[in-house]
Amino acid sequence: MNKDDLHKETHFEAYITRKLAMLAASGWQVSNDNTGFDPNSALYMQDFIAYQEAIAPDKIEKMKKNMGANWQKNLELSLVRSLENYGTVMTLREGFQMAGYQTITCSGHYPDDPRLPKLRENYDKNILRVMRQVYYQTAGRKSLDLVFFINGIPVATAEVKTELTQKVQDAIVEYQNERKPIEPGTNRKNYLLMYKRGAVVHFAISEDEIWMCTDLSPKQPKFLPFNKGTKDGHAGNPPMQEGDTEYPTGYLWNDICRKDSWLRIFHNFVFEEVEKKEDLTGRIREVRTQIFPRFHQWDSVTRCIDDVKQNGVGQRYLIEHSPGAGKTETITWLSHELMRLMEPNGERKFSSVIVVTDRVSLDTNIKATIKQLKKTVGLIEMIGGDETEKKQGSKNTQLAKALHDKREIIVVTIQTFPFAMEAIGNDPSLHGANFAVLIDEAHSSQEGQFSGKMKAALKYASKKSKVKTSEEDATNEEAINAFFLQMQESKVMPDNVSFFAFTATPKADTMTLFGRPGTKLDKDGNPIPESFHKYPMRQAIEEGYILDVLLGYMPYRTAYRLKEDVVPENVVDERAAIRTIAHWQSMHPTNVMSKAEFIVEHFVKNVAKLLDGQAKAMVVTFSRASVIRYKYAIDAYLKAHPQYDKDKIEKQLQFTVPGEPLVAFSRKVKGEDAIMPEDTHIVDEFTYLKENPFAYIKRDFEYTEDNMNNIGYQKIETAFDKPESRMLIVANKFQTGFNQKKLCAMYIDKPIANDIEIVQTYSRLNRTFPGKDRVFIVDFVNDPDKVVKAFQHYDKGAKMEKAQDLNFIYDLKRTLDDAGIYTASDFESYKKVKYRSMTDVDETRRDSYRTKIYAAVSVPADRWNSALRAQQNAYNMWLSVRDKAKQTGDNDAEQQAETQLKNIQDELDKLMDFRKKLKKYCTAYDYISQIVDLGDPDLEVFRSFAKLLSKKLDGISVDEIDISSLVLSDYKIAAVTTPVPDPNDEPTLKPMTAGGKGHSNRKESLRAIVARINEIWGSEVSPVTGARTINAIADYVAADDVARVQIQNTTNSKEAIIADGRMESIIRLAAIALKNNEFGDLADRIINDPQAWYPLAEIIYDLVDKNKRIDMPDLMKLMSEGNGKD
Repeated sequence: MNKDDLHKETHFEAYITRKLAMLAASGWQVSNDNTGFDPNSALYMQDFIAYQEAIAPDKIEKMKKNMGANWQKNLELSLVRSLENYGTVMTLREGFQMAGYQTITCSGHYPDDPRLPKLRENYDKNILRVMRQVYYQTAGRKSLDLVFFINGIPVATAEVKTELTQKVQDAIVEYQNERKPIEPGTNRKNYLLMYKRGAVVHFAISEDEIWMCTDLSPKQPKFLPFNKGTKDGHAGNPPMQEGDTEYPTGYLWNDICRKDSWLRIFHNFVFEEVEKKEDLTGRIREVRTQIFPRFHQWDSVTRCIDDVKQNGVGQRYLIEHSPGAGKTETITWLSHELMRLMEPNGERKFSSVIVVTDRVSLDTNIKATIKQLKKTVGLIEMIGGDETEKKQGSKNTQLAKALHDKREIIVVTIQTFPFAMEAIGNDPSLHGANFAVLIDEAHSSQEGQFSGKMKAALKYASKKSKVKTSEEDATNEEAINAFFLQMQESKVMPDNVSFFAFTATPKADTMTLFGRPGTKLDKDGNPIPESFHKYPMRQAIEEGYILDVLLGYMPYRTAYRLKEDVVPENVVDERAAIRTIAHWQSMHPTNVMSKAEFIVEHFVKNVAKLLDGQAKAMVVTFSRASVIRYKYAIDAYLKAHPQYDKDKIEKQLQFTVPGEPLVAFSRKVKGEDAIMPEDTHIVDEFTYLKENPFAYIKRDFEYTEDNMNNIGYQKIETAFDKPESRMLIVANKFQTGFNQKKLCAMYIDKPIANDIEIVQTYSRLNRTFPGKDRVFIVDFVNDPDKVVKAFQHYDKGAKMEKAQDLNFIYDLKRTLDDAGIYTASDFESYKKVKYRSMTDVDETRRDSYRTKIYAAVSVPADRWNSALRAQQNAYNMWLSVRDKAKQTGDNDAEQQAETQLKNIQDELDKLMDFRKKLKKYCTAYDYISQIVDLGDPDLEVFRSFAKLLSKKLDGISVDEIDISSLVLSDYKIAAVTTPVPDPNDEPTLKPMTAGGKGHSNRKESLRAIVARINEIWGSEVSPVTGARTINAIADYVAADDVARVQIQNTTNSKEAIIADGRMESIIRLAAIALKNNEFGDLADRIINDPQAWYPLAEIIYDLVDKNKRIDMPDLMKLMSEGNGKD
């Protein structure tokens, strides 16, 4: 097989359809055109009628007799009505009612019970069809490459691309831009593409990759990867090797489309998920999503079922699936499939399927999903009830009854699970019955709430291993392992139970208990156990299901070292970038107050504005007493800084600060444990403190999370999920099994002992949320090398983002500038839109600005896309020239074509490299700007420009981008409400120009200005020279759009703006610009004298705020009169 032969899509289409037709006993039929397809019904009725004639000839004859010539039309209308009302999947599964003809069966699934020949006949008679070049529009001539039918009902479509000419991404873009369920402009429905009513899934296929989508109705439909993953754990598929006889995506037509697999997916897998979801603007809405299994989900369930069929009951299966793998759906599907397995005599292979979980979400999803897959009342027994209904009586009694009644699926908690195992082993009425046990370990901590049997097992395991296992800190996995170890040692491990254990990071004991002997040997020559099925963390990251948290990992010691590489504060390099360590240098590594200061500052600068002001942070401490200290320290820092005190900030800007943190820890702690001798000196060290915050800790008081959190009867998880809760301080809690999708930052002040705990703790940040594309981890204590090695056990591609040389950002920007994709005019236009948006988002918190600012990068995005299409078209043209030259033996033309193809490929590589470098710039800037204040506002603006352009080039919908954080990235102000004036404070300076009026007359204002100039530079400096310098700096600051918007926005206070730091950077940049002219001496003093900064900032603020300048003629007149000084 020669890949070059398939460079045309039509050849690849033909190859796929040919492979489908070749499947043994597949039942697939091929249509090389769309003859017989009706776009107005999206049906191929010939197959539907043929299927009815094969399985129900009596009904067809009755229709012909009763309806005459209209029987086919009436049948079609009834089918269409069912598709409109119930959707494709339910119509295929359940059929539809037709008056006088009972149920019209639309497809036959493989029968669970082999004693039912009629069901087997319905299955055997199914007609599978693939049709090429289907014109799907009800008014128009657009076509799809492939459409797949079951008995004339469409279930899938496909756009096919070949890697030599176009990528799978081009097929995705074609779907997103061209394949619309409702045609833009005419509003005509294209029934083949309608959600639920038309095809269930839409595939973008190339030789190398497959992506899928189940809903084309959004403005930017979302496609998900449907790939196997590479052998080394990355996304995609194993690349073709020399001698391979099949393409990397051959699993679609060889495995997925195999008749039994294909029908089973639509009968037993696909379901509609209904969720209440929150979008970036905080709106809660009902979202319906048709779930088609991802490849690893289908593969793991299929392999488990095949193994049970082959090897029988009593086996153990370790399913090692990364977070983000969709374990909830996989467990649900596997439960359903195991429940359906039957013996030749019609008895169920498993009397009951027992699911062990402590996740309410899993309970709920199993119940909702299986209700769609199998219409049987009372199929699932939730021991103890569920979130909507609590059951009376002891859980043990409920469990015993459910086992005796052979309830198909029984959901139990880890506390109840030992009683299930005891009943299976000891209850005579259950002897001879088989069971399947699915364990959702989830690593969640039980906070000492294990049952007596689990506690005994933990003590047994601790004694045996000689490693102390704290009952309080033990996880589900440790408890279950201990329980099984005890059973194993006691020789009571049942052989009539198949165990399926799901985990993302299996411990060694878990691997030993549930793993299968692998091909590798240990030092004693014994097979090393391995997982039965694996979906690696790196693949989940690269496929976009979870975030790579190590990209945001910042070890304290790494950041602290950077100060040695940074130019001192009073020296400016040739790039005019002021580079200063942001808080890291002065922070004492063991001082809680110092860390609290850093945490608040870091949160406000980097985290607060993310996710439309909903981003959250967690502080991980090493003890309950540490939680108390952190709580008091953070509260004290917030109260000592009015710009961070939520009670003093305008309501519309309260999202910019963390607010009062919640705490989470188990049991209780005495106040005296949280008090330290050195606390008495805290005020001396931190001058902003008026009193010692730790003095308020009550020595004899027993602190609990209940009396420290003002949340009433809410669970902490519920309270923390609310918009007003932004920060959570924890000790030995919520480090595992806690999924808060809006968690964007973690501050680690706890030495973490083992690899699994490291991965589990840091991975709390990896859950995705609309717009969430970066996280922050600041680690005060752990060795970064140890952290990376811990992740590498489960993520082969794990690596920590390194702090680049600071020049890297400038060099990378210059490379991007030189690529010719955007112009200076494009960037300036973007800046203007961005600054206008800053006002919109601040004043109204509306999201109308989102589309406008995303559209502001459309011009360069179109330029890039046009260049890409031009190069692709040229490639196709020269490919045809080369092929023709080969056929005719024209060597010169062939050589010319080869040269052109190489040049075009180089240009394509440059375009792809530009897109990569955009992302790299954003990543590098985000990482380094935590540590170093670059002091260049345009770099920050360019970062938002680059981020949006990168998203635009990737075809990401505006709804999935955290645009508000980009708009507000420069807007680092928290407006403070007007305080009660201190009678000892001096009045605010109000400089005026000629004709203006202030609170004092003109001469008094000018005298105040002269006094302020003396304060800035000393009395030896000429007030006239000082005033001219101030006016020049004011012009520079006013020219900066961000600074001007901040100052002139009436919701911002002067104190907050001056304290923010941005204005200082602008003034310093202005001073740098003045160094080479007559104001050079005064500019040097501004840069080098910290005492000059604040009085200068105040006067610059007033001038820019009123859009005025110091009136030089009046000042010179005043000086000539000798009135400049009191």
